[in-house]
Amino acid sequence: MKLIFHQKKDASGTKELLASYVVHCKKVINDIDYRMPEASLCLPSDKKIETEVLNLVEKKITTDLKYNIVIGIGGSNLGTKAVYDALFGSIDYITPDRYPKMVFLDTIDPKVNDAFLHFVDTHIKDASEFVISIISKSGTNTEPVVNAEVLLGHIKNRFSNWKDRCVIITDIDSLMWKEGLRLGIDLLSIPKQVGGRYSVLSPVGLFPLAGANIDIKQLLRGAEEMRDLCVENSSENNALNSSVSQFLSWKQGKSIHNSFYFHPELESLGKWYRQLMGESIGKEQKGITPIVSIGSVDHHSMVQLYWGGPTDKTTEIVYSQKSKDCIVPTEQLFPSLSETSGTNTSEIITAIQKGTTSAYAKQSQPYFEVVFNEINEYELGAYMQYKMIEILYLAQLMHINALDQPQVELYKTETRKILANK
Repeated sequence: MKLIFHQKKDASGTKELLASYVVHCKKVINDIDYRMPEASLCLPSDKKIETEVLNLVEKKITTDLKYNIVIGIGGSNLGTKAVYDALFGSIDYITPDRYPKMVFLDTIDPKVNDAFLHFVDTHIKDASEFVISIISKSGTNTEPVVNAEVLLGHIKNRFSNWKDRCVIITDIDSLMWKEGLRLGIDLLSIPKQVGGRYSVLSPVGLFPLAGANIDIKQLLRGAEEMRDLCVENSSENNALNSSVSQFLSWKQGKSIHNSFYFHPELESLGKWYRQLMGESIGKEQKGITPIVSIGSVDHHSMVQLYWGGPTDKTTEIVYSQKSKDCIVPTEQLFPSLSETSGTNTSEIITAIQKGTTSAYAKQSQPYFEVVFNEINEYELGAYMQYKMIEILYLAQLMHINALDQPQVELYKTETRKILANK
């Protein structure tokens, strides 16, 4: 993975503002210091967590497994879904014989829940065909608790060994942890200082992804190598370069960040980053609003605004150098409508991507490119780790705490009050 920057800005003075913090982050890694707020930096090289996850995968994942069910919301769900969708999700519905499939229960909408319970009744014949990950950092979020109650309440009389098919992933000694101990359900812990939106490389993401036959060793290797690169005061530090670029654009009034992915399977990755940026730096009346675009779908819905509307955006164009091809037939049914006879679809999307970067350049709008070698576990791990460190650095420059989320807790508190009164 590489970054290509196009802005002509003097960033040396701004980079110096982060020099001591870069050193601090490196020390957290070297000391394996899970007491620090930046504890998530220790995850990619934590062999103890990796071993615990893989041991439980060996215990839980059967050759009969068809449905790997994830109950979570926000940081307990989005990172896992981002990796899965990037590798399988965009075509999962038309590959009926590829198992196991991941199912994400991240809403308490009654129509969705009712449809899924019907699916369970009609498609799952034996307990060995499913495994359920119940994930909540705090262990008290309303949505995952409700979804767990609904699903487990529905299956417990049908499958006597339902507890053996469940895993609870939460903080040690949370209320959910204690309930898991009482019920005799297997548990995996999230390191206390690792917040939800930084937790994809913890058991939160590793267990369900490994259970879907995704190579978490490569995911972690990509993250570890990128992490080590991003805690050096050097010109090769992607996170440092990106955070400084975004900060300087923000200082110039660019208050919107557009993640423009040229692969539809990366849309969930964009939504993961949307949470990461939104919750981390949207504080104290400061912030950058993250949006997600997909090429070339959103060329026909949004680029008119991007190029003809307010100049309040920076754009990150993300694409892969390698992708599978589909050939346009040489004998076309509509020969007068295009000049694509015999062309690979990847060549066409590359032409659109290059045309897009050229358009941004000609209009002097700030953008940079993130280039994957190909979309695989290693590259996804590298990208996600780079983004998590980028946000830590950006928050430092904006004098914001990247690791709390005080306003999010407001709705949770009010929801609990209303339910308690009812």
